[in-house]
Amino acid sequence: MPSVASKPVAVAADNASSEAIPAWVKYAAVGGALLATGFIVTYIIFGPDESKAKQNKSKKDKVKKREGNGYVKSSVPSSDSPDVTPKHNVHVEDLPEDDDVEHKEPLEQALAAKNKGNKYFKGGKYDLAIRCYTEAIEVCPKNKTIDLSTFYQNRAAAHDQLEDLEMVISDCGRALELNNKYVKALDRRAKANRKGALNDGTEYAVAVAKLRQSLLDITAVCILEGFQKQEHLMMVDTVLKELGRIEAREAVKNRTPSLTSKHFIQQYFQSFSEDPIMQSLGGMGDGSLISDLSGYEKALECLRQETYEEVISACNEDLSQSAGGSSSSMCLLLRGTFYILNKQMNLAFTDLEKVIDDETASAAVRVNALIKRASLFIQQCKDPHRDPELSLADFKKAEELDPGNADLYHHRGQVYLLIEQIDSAIADFNKAVELNPEFPIAYVQKLYTDYRKASMENSMEKVNNIINLFEVAVQKFSTCVESYALFAQVLSDQQNFERADKLYQDAQAMDPRNANLLVHRGLIQLQWRGDVARAVELIKEATQVDNKCEFAFETLGTIEVQRGNLPAAVVLFDRAIPLANTELEMAHLYGLREAAVAQTTVSKDLGITLPSMGGGMGPMM
Repeated sequence: MPSVASKPVAVAADNASSEAIPAWVKYAAVGGALLATGFIVTYIIFGPDESKAKQNKSKKDKVKKREGNGYVKSSVPSSDSPDVTPKHNVHVEDLPEDDDVEHKEPLEQALAAKNKGNKYFKGGKYDLAIRCYTEAIEVCPKNKTIDLSTFYQNRAAAHDQLEDLEMVISDCGRALELNNKYVKALDRRAKANRKGALNDGTEYAVAVAKLRQSLLDITAVCILEGFQKQEHLMMVDTVLKELGRIEAREAVKNRTPSLTSKHFIQQYFQSFSEDPIMQSLGGMGDGSLISDLSGYEKALECLRQETYEEVISACNEDLSQSAGGSSSSMCLLLRGTFYILNKQMNLAFTDLEKVIDDETASAAVRVNALIKRASLFIQQCKDPHRDPELSLADFKKAEELDPGNADLYHHRGQVYLLIEQIDSAIADFNKAVELNPEFPIAYVQKLYTDYRKASMENSMEKVNNIINLFEVAVQKFSTCVESYALFAQVLSDQQNFERADKLYQDAQAMDPRNANLLVHRGLIQLQWRGDVARAVELIKEATQVDNKCEFAFETLGTIEVQRGNLPAAVVLFDRAIPLANTELEMAHLYGLREAAVAQTTVSKDLGITLPSMGGGMGPMM
């Protein structure tokens, strides 16, 4: 994985289990920066303040909901829905016909049929309940739209019990045509569309359409409820993850190869202390003319001279003529590495697998290939439970081949940290430092992880001790950018923003091409002073330093979301998506984009103006 200052993809554990799933916390290199709570943050920012939350806590469906500076009322009758857990063990007798029905007004007849349907529903007789709700719909006066919407929603609830998803969606749709702020209908349709999208065999276009509708509906629910119910906020997060993954999986199939920035490539290689490629590069003489070289040597010289776009073609030349052997494995490793950096992950998997399976290759070469493949597994979107297992299995193979390789513990420690297995991460970082105490990235990553653990334990004594160790580390490893960047994140988390910003500036002076440092400085301005204008200025500067800095465009887009400029946010997320280095990063960005689109659409449909921060400023495109 790339070095920590280059903002690796984050992965977090779901609940407290050992089954890891991709998370969407990517606003800092490892953590501790603005908005590090996932997709939900883009919705929570529009919710009411804590005092209003307490006032609204005990209110039900008829609670007043915020609508801009005014209020709207939910128009759903409070007791008309059969939304209770059906008690199948309760016997409900067939209800007698009402002999006086023809003397009742049509609305009274409809309500009687509805009440009868509710009793059948509670007894688990859903077919009979559907018949009653249908009767209620047929006899109800058409101008009684609120009642009609209730009857359709009740019928949808009965179809839901029978798992007839299309009828659920249809009846909820009819209910919402009559009452577009009907929370129960929105919630039910959201869940039905999500379930339909995730059914085996659902085509890509259908799945995306259903998940988008589900997202629109559950977003509307959150807005109408004033962002009070955790269950619905968590569903937003879940749908965004699922939608983002599906879109990313499809996008990578036809993705145009695009080499990442030179600075990122350099950071990638710097995250290894024992990369055989860089070690062989160090053994070459200086000043060779590329035209005088061929094959693998030519590829290495391209690497040295930073003509990275020529590396793969040089490797192709060598491999087309190679008869195998150690040089062939090294060339495959180099080409596989650059396939990663060129966003050609399937080709990277193929080359790395050949190296791993080549028993004639050295242990160091095979271990390096295993580490890189393990990092690919953790950053794909095929299976959020299986991918971490595959990643850790590769690290285990690497450990069996060469238990003295510090890189495998360093990179596995990052994976453990990202999947929130912090004790395992600490053990691996300690081992990496034990094996190579002069590798600064591993050492400061260890300190950062120790800090995470101390913070979780609320141990200020340990926190202060770690801060003192960071002070020593930035002196000892004074040329290591990660020392400054991770120390800055710790200090930022401790609200020492002034010193954190100074550390980022010191790191920037050493590495002026590191655009991520400018993004972090912008985030500091938001946390420290709430200075949106200065934050935007710094992050825009990052895009000028590195126009392939996906982190910068993503962060600008996120700020636009907070400012209420949702269409501008969509444009910025669209700029970030093709720059993402991995499938999981793409999934995260697609999710952010879909969140902005959903809020734009729903606020317009409901006629609600969402509040924003930093009002009066124009978009940042």
